[in-house]
Parts: sequence; C-alpha cells; structure tokens
Amino acid sequence: MKEIIKEQYGENPRESYYVSRIINKQHFARLGNLLNDPFVKASVVYGGSLDEENLFIEPTILINPPLKSAIMTDEIFGPLLPIITLDNIEDCVEFIKSRPKALAVYAFTSDKRLQKRLVDETSSGGVVFNDTILQYALDNLPFGGVGESGIGRYHGKYSFDVFTHEKSVLKRSFWVDFWFRYPPWDFKKLQLFKASYRYDYLKVVLIALGIKKTY
Repeated sequence: MKEIIKEQYGENPRESYYVSRIINKQHFARLGNLLNDPFVKASVVYGGSLDEENLFIEPTILINPPLKSAIMTDEIFGPLLPIITLDNIEDCVEFIKSRPKALAVYAFTSDKRLQKRLVDETSSGGVVFNDTILQYALDNLPFGGVGESGIGRYHGKYSFDVFTHEKSVLKRSFWVDFWFRYPPWDFKKLQLFKASYRYDYLKVVLIALGIKKTY
C-alpha cells in the first residue's frame, strides 16, 4: 500500500493534484482530532502529516489502533485508513458482527464459502466483492445503510419508494361478519380467535360447526 500511494500520488502527495483537500477547517480539525489520541498516533505506519493552511492531510495508514478510539467508532470521511489484523481471514466475520452495522462491507476474496458467510452472517447496507464504491455508481442497486449506518435507501425507483407512503386501504362488505369478535366471549370464541389469527380457516369452520372439540 505504501508503494501504491507513492506510485499514484508521488513521493510528496502534498504537491499532487490528485489528492483531494479537506472541504473546510471544521472537518480538517475533526480529522486532526482523530489522530491526536496518543495511542492512535502510535499506530500510524505511513503518512500522518497535516497542513491546515492548505487543508491537506497526507494519505495515512494505521495498524491496529485501539478499537474503542474515535477513529474506530466514528465515520472518518478522510484519507485515514485503519487496518485491524486478525489471525485468520475467517475471523473477520465475527469481528464485523461485533461492531456497529456498516454502511458497506468490501471483501477482497475469491473464496466462495467466505463470500457466502459474509452475505449470510453479517448485516450491512451492502456488500461488494473485490472492489469498492461500485455499488454507489449503479442506479439499479439500492444504496443505504442499516441501523446506525443509516435508514432508508435510494437510487432509481428506490429513491421514489423511500419518499412514498404506501397507504393501506381495506374494503369489506356488510354481508358476512364474524360473531365471535364481539362479547360476551367464552372459551369457544377464544379458540375461534386463535384459529383465525393462525389463518387456519378449516379449523374455524370445524369449531364453528361443533365438529372439532375445543379444550
């Protein structure tokens, strides 16, 4: 990763036109504060330089910062990449499940079994294998979070749906009514209620006709 950063942004990323600047001083200060934690600062293995005047933060790699630190609990939205090492790639499933629900899970693996586990056993806004961000560019895929990572989803018709209220409308005739809805209630009526809520209409008929005994 260090070599790729140099390859794409040069030896001095500060002079590169390809590294975005932070949008304003408020967010520059927010990102700077993430790095001010002494234990987080100690985990920096590449980058970490800041230039407030030009709102520049160097692409920064961190190895195993404290899991309870702000950089591991808040959304970053900046060129800071924490890396958590695990003994086994399969351990990532339990690690993801132990954390708040993510906006996206990006997994670089060709292991079909691991891919299935990540889809089946983790909860997130979306899952992308062997790439990043692509799901955001496709308007036929819903984009959104779950739980703490967001509510709702948008893109294409999904945007229309999220702002649309589906109003329930039910019409019934006056011809048929279920007498057991009304008091006074007895045990037989309660049994009819239970059968109705279970959509067991045959049992409703049998109890009503006295063919099936109630206990």
